[in-house]
Amino acid sequence: MRRAPVCRPVPTSCKAKADTFTAFRPGHEYWFHKPHPRQAFALSLDAEELFFGGAAGGGKSDWILMEALKYVHVPGYAALILRKNYTLLSKAGAIMDRARQWLHGTDAKWNAQLKRFTFPSGAILEFGFIEHPSDWMNFQSTEYQFIGWDELTEFALAIGAENNPFLCLRRSLRANKSVNIPLRIRAASNPGNTGHAFVKDRFITDGDADNASGVVRKEGRVYVKSYLRDNFAMNADEYEKNLAHLPPVTRARLLGGDWDASENLQIPGEWIRHFRATDGLLHQLTTTAGLEWNVAESRCKRFATIDTAGTSKEKAEERKGKPPSWSVVGIWDYDRSHDTLFLRHVYRERVSWGELKAAVPNVLRQWNCKRAKIENAHLGQALAEELRGFEIELVGPSLPGMSDGWRGAKLERAICSGFLSRLEAGKILIPERTAARWVDQYVAELIAWGGTSDEQVDQIDVSGYASHEASKHESAWGGVIK
Repeated sequence: MRRAPVCRPVPTSCKAKADTFTAFRPGHEYWFHKPHPRQAFALSLDAEELFFGGAAGGGKSDWILMEALKYVHVPGYAALILRKNYTLLSKAGAIMDRARQWLHGTDAKWNAQLKRFTFPSGAILEFGFIEHPSDWMNFQSTEYQFIGWDELTEFALAIGAENNPFLCLRRSLRANKSVNIPLRIRAASNPGNTGHAFVKDRFITDGDADNASGVVRKEGRVYVKSYLRDNFAMNADEYEKNLAHLPPVTRARLLGGDWDASENLQIPGEWIRHFRATDGLLHQLTTTAGLEWNVAESRCKRFATIDTAGTSKEKAEERKGKPPSWSVVGIWDYDRSHDTLFLRHVYRERVSWGELKAAVPNVLRQWNCKRAKIENAHLGQALAEELRGFEIELVGPSLPGMSDGWRGAKLERAICSGFLSRLEAGKILIPERTAARWVDQYVAELIAWGGTSDEQVDQIDVSGYASHEASKHESAWGGVIK
């Protein structure tokens, strides 16, 4: 016999709000306590993708578990809840342990080997982990109608990555016609950690924010802000005292749910400035005064900077969990009169050698670009030999002023090339955000960069080589490879 649900008490002052919550399905009987009002609000929304959280202590994991249990009375229903690795998934108090506490003594049957609950309806609630980006393939043969991501920012979620598990696992979100259940992805987390930039870009940046309700809507996705004092089960005063001892940025993220707080980030958002290309003119844009000046495209010098990436060593390291590297081609127009670089286009793909040597000349021809600088590392020399009919110069990876060559020198290269100072001074302009998807990916890489050697920032590298070229005012295109 199913035991009656054990509901933790809700403070008297909050009962009126909490009691207005109406159960959605019989699955609510498995909930260990009533949702607090903020959880209840998020539970009432029907978006396919919903992200809940922000500040620490807001009841994120309980909310995900409630969401997963909503349809366990329906035959054929399958739910999956994920953490970054098995240690985080299985430790005491984590979401899998919490589910076992909630469901102990009920008619849900636990299979420790499969890490799965089976309900009388035949529905299942499964737990898993994705430690490396390609681990999502462990789940691709199963149909799920619910996928929950606990602490989403912990996962390796590179923007645009081929093996971004959040996006790749969407193909397992499906159901046959006989299962009348909405398809749902639910995720929760605090700001910070590896996946910060992806989560912010997908759910928050440029979204339609309603400050009164604490909701951001973006392209059908929803972000519901949650704070410590939304959770009546927490001793908020005591918890805030504990957070007060943390460094300022960490405290801002965990206590305030601040997605803009930065610690070691190298590029503030205000350094990103845009332009608009219309009728052969490049217009500088400002956020307050519209068009400030423009220059004819024909007066600019066009060139490309290229990072081939994709070596066998990098691919082996990627399989061990290192972020993927990309082959990148940046197309630039340099206006000498204003000493300004306009980024016209970025080609950024993870391709084979055969695909790379075919794609690069196509990009150059598309943009009528006859000159290119190629990083003299990885496959740079080999690519230079392939680009017949173009003026090619090998550059770097070490630049004047750098002391350690190319190993782990991405920040040093960005400084010595003048990229950071040029960007700060407004002498590198990027197309307005509505121009193309690659613009968002480029900006996301810039504002998420912490300057560490283990980050894959191939777009920043090609930008550094462009800044180095612009600093000479007139290119010395010597050493052309025929």
